[in-house]
Amino acid sequence: MSGNLQSRILHLPASNPSEKGPLSADVYAIRGETVWWIFDVGASDEAADFINNLPCDGVAPGTAQHLHQDAAPLKKNIVISHFHRDHFFNLSRVSFDNLFVGRETFRHCDESIRARSGTQVVESPLQFEDGLKFHIEPIPSSHAKGSLMLTVGESAFLGDSTYPTVGHNRPDSYNVQLLYQQIQFLRACEAQNFYMSHRRFLPREKESILQILESYYAQREPNKNIIEIFR
Repeated sequence: MSGNLQSRILHLPASNPSEKGPLSADVYAIRGETVWWIFDVGASDEAADFINNLPCDGVAPGTAQHLHQDAAPLKKNIVISHFHRDHFFNLSRVSFDNLFVGRETFRHCDESIRARSGTQVVESPLQFEDGLKFHIEPIPSSHAKGSLMLTVGESAFLGDSTYPTVGHNRPDSYNVQLLYQQIQFLRACEAQNFYMSHRRFLPREKESILQILESYYAQREPNKNIIEIFR
């Protein structure tokens, strides 16, 4: 499954803010039989172009798999990990057929996006069969309320969900209860490889991420509901 999935993924790496563009998260496009499953849309012009120019016939570079000539062009389904600008800003700039968002992300979308018939708020797990099994579900997260995870086979796309709350002028932090819930959630999920935003494209092993999260959880203190992270 892992090798098969790798051949189906197109990836645009995250970019840091510069004179040429804003901070923009990683964008992943996974080719199903009938749909491009797109995880996050970024905030840069490059990310919008990447999504709008996905091959309509579903042929990924380096693969010999082609749809039949009489097959319908691939649709585009978008899953947004969370509402932070670098992950969802391009929604109004890209074409898509269906959109899956958490409740908080839905609240941040503009009215034209919220009113679209293909927009769906995900508050319980959804599963789709499209050559591979695609599983969309909420994930407990200190980083952003209403975060979603996309699982494809043995791989999961997590966005920023395992990161702490950004402290800006204060230390970053994890909510103790949410971190505990996230550890239990990830421990129970079937995925063994995690794709995380703002990191290299290579997936991280599930156990290595759990070890990091558990090491933070071990730093909790009595009568405190947050764990401050000093880097």
